[in-house]
Amino acid sequence: MPRFQYRALRQSGAEIAGELVAETERDAILRLQASGSFPIEVTAPSGSIAGLWGLAGLERFVRSGRLTRSISRLPARELILFTRQFAALAGTGVAIDRALSLIAAAPDRPRRARLAEELLGAVGRGESLSRACLAQPGLPQHYAMVIAAGEARGDIGGALDRLALVLERNRAIGAALSSALLYPASVLVVAALSGSFLLAFVVPRFESLLSTVNRTPPLLMRWLLAASALFQTAALPLALAAVAAIVFFVVRRRDPVFRLTWHRRLLALPLLGTLLAKVETERVAFLLGNLVAAGVELPAATEATREAITNESMRAGLLAAERGIERGDKLAAALAATGLFPDLALELVRIGEETGDVAAMLLKAGDILRQEVEASTAQMIGLVVPVSIVVLGLLIGGVAFALFGTVMEVYDIAG
Repeated sequence: MPRFQYRALRQSGAEIAGELVAETERDAILRLQASGSFPIEVTAPSGSIAGLWGLAGLERFVRSGRLTRSISRLPARELILFTRQFAALAGTGVAIDRALSLIAAAPDRPRRARLAEELLGAVGRGESLSRACLAQPGLPQHYAMVIAAGEARGDIGGALDRLALVLERNRAIGAALSSALLYPASVLVVAALSGSFLLAFVVPRFESLLSTVNRTPPLLMRWLLAASALFQTAALPLALAAVAAIVFFVVRRRDPVFRLTWHRRLLALPLLGTLLAKVETERVAFLLGNLVAAGVELPAATEATREAITNESMRAGLLAAERGIERGDKLAAALAATGLFPDLALELVRIGEETGDVAAMLLKAGDILRQEVEASTAQMIGLVVPVSIVVLGLLIGGVAFALFGTVMEVYDIAG
């Protein structure tokens, strides 16, 4: 049996290191966990069979749960540029270590350079690029899987091109969703700030003016004065309640059950929920299709896709689908059982299973869903923009009309 070197943490927090004999790396991990230790690193002796690192080994490594990944990641734009640079260099035949050295030498991109330096150090120690990527908290889990597939085929440049395409597609979808929500949110903020300013500072001045003329103000002005008095009384408690609600939400978001409930409610919203569901489904189809096309086994590809999805409801659905696939279910049946995927996407996956080309059909489903996302985004913007303008105009215009009418009445009395 091979002898594995390890570093681990005891329950007291003390770090230990040593060697143990086990059949596989996973067995070594399980023995350390059974002894009450938390494995930090388990490595096989150089040159041993257990130390070889292929795509299958990477999938087993991911699925073993040995590596606890940090949630800290590079900004999407930085990661895309890093991947594009790396792909361009690797695609022209530049050696991996040389390509990483060139990226690390860029002085104006410290975060990208630091990532290249860390990967270069790992490669220099004899690790494969895929394993070095998996150990990086700044890279998503599927990044290493696609790299491993490229290593198995001898085409790392092509694997990096595929990764860049996935990252760019994901960023484009996120930008489309942000653009759909940004305008109505900004209008809401402007309306709230404008209304607050008028009720807190402008309307009270007219109240003192009306008290000097000893005349009952118009009905609209009376409503405005009542709203101003209510606002001045309740503004501070409402602000404190809003801050408390935000703090409560931020703290509760750490609870997986709360996040799952919250995300399910978001998906249930009439217009926004449909758009969010399409966005997440498009991400699932496109990423899963690329992983399968790269040669990753379906269960591991499904798990990596699940880790890349932000909506907890969709992640729970993918977890159920993953378990169904492990039981022997087909992909279309496993996805259909979740109830989260549109019929068109499921039908394309079924066709892919019948023709033996699931990856192509998943990518086609992703393209169709992306077109639907773009159409839904344009429809939402086209609907929300005029409604927001009308609401804001009515709010400001109503207040201005009440104030102007009061001024004219006071002027008539004075005349």
